[in-house]
Amino acid sequence: MNKLDKFLSKIDKKTRIILEEIILLIVAGEISMLDLKKLRGMNNIYRVRVGKIRVIFEHTKTGNKIRSISNRDENTY
Repeated sequence: MNKLDKFLSKIDKKTRIILEEIILLIVAGEISMLDLKKLRGMNNIYRVRVGKIRVIFEHTKTGNKIRSISNRDENTY
């Protein structure tokens, strides 16, 4: 079991469904309707908020790559 599957198994079902939909939107490149913010000091790295969960991804020429998914804390933002 990889980190993403393990993280998704620990959260409640409603949040998991929303998070899976957002991941699909990010990978498909349809990010215009998401709560999106560019991270300061980083090139092409953004975060999407899903309640207390943050999805960090990198926007590249070939598409978007998920870098991490974790609960919000002092190091995640």
